[in-house]
Amino acid sequence: MNEKTSFNWEVSVGVTFASLMAAISLFFTGILIAQYNSFDDTIRVPLLFLIISTFSYIFSASIYSNASEEITLNNIKRVKKYLIYANNIFEFLGLYLLIIATPLVLGSVTHDNFLRISSVIVALGGLVLYSSSHFSMLHKEIKSNAIKHTITFTFTLLAGLLYFLQYSEQLSRYVGYNLTATVLLLFAFAVTFVFCKKSKQYMFTK
Repeated sequence: MNEKTSFNWEVSVGVTFASLMAAISLFFTGILIAQYNSFDDTIRVPLLFLIISTFSYIFSASIYSNASEEITLNNIKRVKKYLIYANNIFEFLGLYLLIIATPLVLGSVTHDNFLRISSVIVALGGLVLYSSSHFSMLHKEIKSNAIKHTITFTFTLLAGLLYFLQYSEQLSRYVGYNLTATVLLLFAFAVTFVFCKKSKQYMFTK
């Protein structure tokens, strides 16, 4: 399989998967918006995460689609750059935010402690395992295990703090809750930006 064919497959899979994830994320976001007033005030944060995640999937699909045109023009260097942007946006602003938002949604719509705690354990455990694996973008972007673990730890710590603040009964929780959510979003955008601009996914990106 030559390089051009390989990129065609990557683009095709990227468009299909990103479009599917966008549809799923948009479906759940629509349900939450339709019943917004019946939920706890803490629903705002996971709803924002889902909205950003949905747009990220849509933009990723668009970038993947635009990459196919560059393949036709045999501009492989630009194809690689497009795929880098799409991959990182899909993962850090799409997948990560969707995973983190799921327990927050459950925390806002139900008081069942079993579901709440279980979803938090699954989300955080899955995030750590995936981020530490060879399948993640972190593995493709970073050679240093120390930096990789630091980024994973930061995402996990901020997400865990969000879950804790959501379940807290203190009246001041909303300030810390919203502040933590803002820091997490800024961190996710910063990671995405840095990896898009200084990527190690391919041999050359400029």
